[in-house]
Amino acid sequence: PGLCKELESAGFDISGGPDPIDTTSLWGMSRDELASYPFPEGEIDAMVIGLDNDFNYRKLCIATVLLQRNPGAILVATNRDAYDLVGYDARHLPGNGALVSAVEAASGRTAINVGKPSSVLAEWMMEEYNLNMGETMMVGDRLDTDVKFGNSGGMKSALVLTGCTTRKEMEELILKVEKDTEGEQQKDMVPTIIFPHVGYMAMGQ
Repeated sequence: PGLCKELESAGFDISGGPDPIDTTSLWGMSRDELASYPFPEGEIDAMVIGLDNDFNYRKLCIATVLLQRNPGAILVATNRDAYDLVGYDARHLPGNGALVSAVEAASGRTAINVGKPSSVLAEWMMEEYNLNMGETMMVGDRLDTDVKFGNSGGMKSALVLTGCTTRKEMEELILKVEKDTEGEQQKDMVPTIIFPHVGYMAMGQ
């Protein structure tokens, strides 16, 4: 709902969202149903994919054909997070990246990522908030989004070990960077500093 409201407040007409597009139908979609679907959404200029806990095969079918019928529409991803962690045993909850990949695979299109680590977002932040990137630190719990966003955007980066990235994963990355050729491509995911948790950041003040 938050993303839809933000887009509406910016003056865009929207359809879709976190609730099923057609609440009278099942969550799936048959070949015959897709063939006869009237597409009340009409012409679209863009399709924005944000995390949707109600994402299903029906929505995937509709999104795919909407892009097919509107070849000039841009496909936008709010982020490409692969997963989040839930529960005491750190279960992987699929993130928005899984939804984006599904639409990309079915439509043959490639989404523009405007979330971390996108340079588009970094440039917007710099202009909007008049930031000096060299004096700015990005704090987060993910190497592939938060830390990479900070490093590639010219900022310092801080990793907190209370989220998606574990100490073991951090150690493995550092070993790759130091020893393996594969690690050369992952240097931008090595943080400037690592904190066990955010509270440590205030201890030095």
